[in-house]
Amino acid sequence: MSRQLFLALVALVLALGVPANAGPSSPGPSPSVPSPDPTVERHHYSIKARIRPLLVFWISRSGVGEAVVTKRQGPDEAGYSLLIGSDPDRAPRRINRWGYISEDVRGSEATLIGLMTKSDEDSIQQAEANVRKQAVGDRTFKIIRGTIDAGEAKSVVTSIAAPADYSYRQVDTLLKLAERASSKDVEAAVRVTRLPAGTNPGFLTAVAALMHRHVDQWHASGRVQPGGPIDYVYYGRIYELRATRTRALPSTQVGGRAYAHVIASDFETRSTYDGEVTGFSITYGTEGPLAEIPIAMSYQPRWWMEIGLSLDDTTSGDTLSGSALSGGSNP
Repeated sequence: MSRQLFLALVALVLALGVPANAGPSSPGPSPSVPSPDPTVERHHYSIKARIRPLLVFWISRSGVGEAVVTKRQGPDEAGYSLLIGSDPDRAPRRINRWGYISEDVRGSEATLIGLMTKSDEDSIQQAEANVRKQAVGDRTFKIIRGTIDAGEAKSVVTSIAAPADYSYRQVDTLLKLAERASSKDVEAAVRVTRLPAGTNPGFLTAVAALMHRHVDQWHASGRVQPGGPIDYVYYGRIYELRATRTRALPSTQVGGRAYAHVIASDFETRSTYDGEVTGFSITYGTEGPLAEIPIAMSYQPRWWMEIGLSLDDTTSGDTLSGSALSGGSNP
């Protein structure tokens, strides 16, 4: 995937615990024809951000945003979505970065939709300049739509402009704008690729497969090993996902709460196209309702910024209700 798309989403997508039996993934917040009586699960995460205006110290701030993960599973389908964003009223330097991704799986077919703000700053100064620009005009959002069928992946990326003050709370509005834009003659970048056998249909399912592998090992022997990499596809490119370090912990403290029997893993993705490597960490449960569900995650997308997610299911999420989170029909 492009560096900009990856940086906007990777730290956020990881909050999703996908069942191990999920097949290829699919655009829109939910399948067009849902299976009867799907099981829906939702988890909330609080966000902590650190910035380093100078090389010698960090400035930290908690509660700078929110993440909401929705997982839906029925007899013949599975659907997953993640909405995550900073709150410009609380984030350092009013940074407004957010993304939404949804995957739907049905048999060997899959569809994906991703929506994210462009975030190509390489310094705090560039971020501040972009914040000032956004305050006086429109803002560009990237939309990616993908399908997988018969071993072929097709992805289309377009851009749309929206009011600069749109935050993650306007995700449904942005999805509707994106739907209208996709029906018009809009310049788009299209990639079509054949998938090698065994390629996972998306980043979410790949992360879930590795977490499931580790949890199975822990249940079988009380130990975990990183194991070999697995492949996935995103925007017509093949990536490797591997665990570089994995360890079982008797307990951990996250957000003032203790969690027993967890696994902490360091992961990295590598593009087979250009060799770019990106690392991140996840701590996830091994048993009960939190089995294979991330409890904490950390990621440093820039040398001057670090993002952390902590499970916080006490968050009501009322301000984020809507089709994008509730598994409603496509916009």
